[in-house]
Order: sequence, then structure tokens, then C-alpha cells
Amino acid sequence: MADADRVPELSDPGDLIVIDAPRRLRLDELLRELGACDQDAAASPVPRPEALTVGELVDQAAHGGFGFLVGILTLIAIPFFALSTPFGLAIALIGSQMMIGRDTPWLPQRARRRSLKMSMLDRVLGLLTRRTRWLAKLTRRRWEPMIRPRLVGLGVVILALGLALPLPIPGSNLIFLIPLFIYAVGVLERDGVWIAIGHLCVVVNVTLLVVFSATVLRVLEKIWGWVS
Repeated sequence: MADADRVPELSDPGDLIVIDAPRRLRLDELLRELGACDQDAAASPVPRPEALTVGELVDQAAHGGFGFLVGILTLIAIPFFALSTPFGLAIALIGSQMMIGRDTPWLPQRARRRSLKMSMLDRVLGLLTRRTRWLAKLTRRRWEPMIRPRLVGLGVVILALGLALPLPIPGSNLIFLIPLFIYAVGVLERDGVWIAIGHLCVVVNVTLLVVFSATVLRVLEKIWGWVS
């Protein structure tokens, strides 16, 4: 056998090199368990439904709890800047349940019956895979005393209500969506560092709302005028 064709012999099993797969966020794993795919779904050998109801999504990912729902709604809301109000109110409902100490999320039957196309979950997973690889490397289980569900719920409600406001500021949704996603990662990964960062973002956002309160009040007055 030529030297180039020889397979190097390992004298010690410890010489074997194990290549670890890239670490994924828990949100990424839960989406894949539900059937979402970030590549060519048609080439996947595993059959999957064309759509899921919101109720099925909540039930199948129940062990992900509030963190999963906040994370998935936040990611779905990113492209829909004109629909920030319904997304904000939905996330506020979830946060309020954390505040009162519920163990599992509850949604009204009308919301549970709404259908989500699997292609939408595919897009969310693709966004998550492409944009958060660095985040997975920086996330681990730590500072768990920081994870107080009632306090996190309060932060989620404040951010979600801010998201629900139709502020006339370009890109204003992101100052609420990014901290909401940070909270979701912190809860799912049991990472108190991200929870602390989420709290800090809430303080910053509340400060900004106070500074620009006059603008916010004018917007609310216009909305009230349209409604009445």
C-alpha cells in the first residue's frame, strides 16, 4: 500500500478527535421538534404537517413554557411592523400570567384555533439559525437566582405594552422586540445574565418613554380621537 493510502494508527483511544456539533439555543431545538426546517423542507425524509394551530404549538412545546411563547411571538413579529399592536397585546397577556404565578401559559380558544403555516416557522427558524449562532456560544446555565418569574413577567408586560403603542418613530419596535427576545433566551436557557440584561433594557426603555412622554401622549390622543 502506498504511504499516501495508509490510515494513521492510533495507539491510544484518547487520540480520537471528537468534533462537537455547534451548540443550539433551546428555542432552536423546540422549533425543530415541532417540525420546522431551516433548509429544503421538501428534501426532509421526516413527514410533517403543513400547518399547526397555535394551540397545538403551545401544547407540543409546553415544556418550553412562557419563554418559548415570548420568543416565538417576538421573532414572528419582527417583519410585521404594521401589526405591532396585536403582537404586543398577545405578549402582554403571556407576561401577565407570569406575574400572577401561573405554571403554564393559557390562551383563549379563539387564539388557540388560529393556524400557523409551517413555512412561517421555517422562516423563523432560518432567522434564528443565521443570526443567533454567536448568542448560543455566549449562553449557559448561570445566575439562576436572577430568574424570578414574577419580576420577569413584569418586564415582559412593560415591553409588550410599549410594543403595542403605535409610536411614530422608525425602528421603534426593535427597542422592545430585542429585550423581549433576550428575556425569552434567559428563561429558556436558565441564564440569569440575559435576564439581568433584559431588566436593564426595561429601565432604559421606561426612561426613554418618560423623556418622550409628550409625543406618546399626542399619539394616544390621536388614537382616541379615531376610535371615538
